[in-house]
Amino acid sequence: MMKKNIKKPKNSYIKNIIITNNLNKFIVNVVTGILVSIFVLLGVLSLLGILKGFGSFIDFFVFALLSGTGVYGTYQMLRARRISKIDLIFPDFIRDLAESRRAGMTFTKAILFASKGQYGILTPEIQKISQQVSWGGNINDALLAFSQRVHTKTIQRTITLIIEASKSGGNVADVLDVAAKDAREIKMLEAERKTNMASYVVVIYVGVFVFLAIVLILLTSFVPAMVGGEGSQGLSGIMGGGHTASQMEITNVFYLACIIQAFGSALVAGVFENGRFTSSVKHIFIMVLSTWLMFKLTTGV
Repeated sequence: MMKKNIKKPKNSYIKNIIITNNLNKFIVNVVTGILVSIFVLLGVLSLLGILKGFGSFIDFFVFALLSGTGVYGTYQMLRARRISKIDLIFPDFIRDLAESRRAGMTFTKAILFASKGQYGILTPEIQKISQQVSWGGNINDALLAFSQRVHTKTIQRTITLIIEASKSGGNVADVLDVAAKDAREIKMLEAERKTNMASYVVVIYVGVFVFLAIVLILLTSFVPAMVGGEGSQGLSGIMGGGHTASQMEITNVFYLACIIQAFGSALVAGVFENGRFTSSVKHIFIMVLSTWLMFKLTTGV
């Protein structure tokens, strides 16, 4: 009997990271996961009473939220700025390719010629395409690799359109003109949408901080007056049940409620901003950190 050759499965995940140049993203995800896991574990230990004297369990879960959104949010913000600049310049690159094609150049020569131009932050990516093509690589594969590295919806859609037009043998120059116009219009629509939704994001921020201010006023003036000057006596008869609640218990309830409210409002703010939950990360960091700091400075929980 002949032995079948069994091929070992390749680690496609690691290979994809190398091809798409996503090593930085992988490192950020690992660091974020480690930090969040550590603080969540400390929070669970504090909740079970094993870890004492280092803050409440709510603090540890807040630290987990802040560490995760801080590291990942900073990376996403820098990446979003870079992608925004690339999307802004990309239509110029496509337009130049169309002009080169009309001048009689082949698609390959058009890309090689464009790589000598200046496209700002997009220049290194165009030079990578040129290098792959000049080394004998397939032009469609080079364009696909480019779209995977940049990883924006606009560029991926445009590159797919260009590749399909190239395969079908149609007028690539006309397709490039349409793709450049489409990419530019999409960018304008996104900018217009972001401007229109900015007012709603501001309203959410105002609502969060107004709610926080009202809660802090209640906890620093109204609640202490009801439980006693030092807060040592319990607040009895809450909700008619005769239960005794201390000032610290009431403060912790409001503290948790404000953290949850800040988290939920930040999620909505991110979706309003550009329709993606990833945009909520920076809002979560700002709102939760502000809530935590205000409670620490005014109530000392």
